[in-house]
Amino acid sequence: MSENLKALTLPEVMTQDIEQALGLMCFQCGRYAHAFRLRGEDIWPKAESEQATIIFKVLKNVLSGMTFDEAFAKMHNDAVSAQDSGSTRAGEKS
Repeated sequence: MSENLKALTLPEVMTQDIEQALGLMCFQCGRYAHAFRLRGEDIWPKAESEQATIIFKVLKNVLSGMTFDEAFAKMHNDAVSAQDSGSTRAGEKS
């Protein structure tokens, strides 16, 4: 486990940013999970797995010090990059 992830711990009190990250709904997460899957990330094509993956990405950013809006925007931009670069998977030709 990386040192950065070891340092990310949950605070004693839930903040509004953490609550927003944990409260992301399935229907908000599917399209982002699909974009990351295009890049080759191993995300099970099940709503709960997609939701958990996206919540985890956003929550990691929040716990590293970003606001929810910053964390969500970063995940969104990463998904757009993944979708743009993910028209082919590793080993496939475009």
